[in-house]
Amino acid sequence: MLKTKVKISKVNNLTDARYFAAMGVDYLGFCCNTGTEMYCAPSKIKEITEWVTGPQFVLEFDGWQQEADIQGLLSTGIGHAVHFGAFATYAASFEVPVFKDFILENIDESDFAGVDFPVIRSEKNYHQLTDTEKSKINDLAAQKSIFLDILFEAKDLGEVLKNLSVYGLILRGGDEEKIGVKSFEELDDIFEILQD
Repeated sequence: MLKTKVKISKVNNLTDARYFAAMGVDYLGFCCNTGTEMYCAPSKIKEITEWVTGPQFVLEFDGWQQEADIQGLLSTGIGHAVHFGAFATYAASFEVPVFKDFILENIDESDFAGVDFPVIRSEKNYHQLTDTEKSKINDLAAQKSIFLDILFEAKDLGEVLKNLSVYGLILRGGDEEKIGVKSFEELDDIFEILQD
């Protein structure tokens, strides 16, 4: 069991999916924005998820998408939750848990309506966060199940977990070097720290 919840974003290959599932992550996210570099077609998501047990599968929409298209994908059963980008505004209720990005530098907790898991994002790495920003993250985490999406190195993870009382972390998948081959060295270090 991991010390905190973990969601992996932008999974696009079976190697990543199996590795992260074996590490005990809670959520695997698949980019559903056609025409983007990390796009994962519904048929590929289905193919990957048939080989993986444990995590819940999240359909990720960074850009604007027709609500009917989102509902259509959810109706196929390939996703247990959705993750929207920072500028998404949907009137519909999706009847599955909703992750949504919020930019740390201009976050307003009143925007959390209809969001189960706010994801606080920043381009800053952990050491660049000001005390005020860290305090803001902790204040928000006291109100909602916050996931944190910031840059950090494995050596800083213990400090991140100690000083920021978030519900979970966002990590990312990536491309394979070739089919079935990928180095997980840095991620191994992170998961070693996250292991209970």
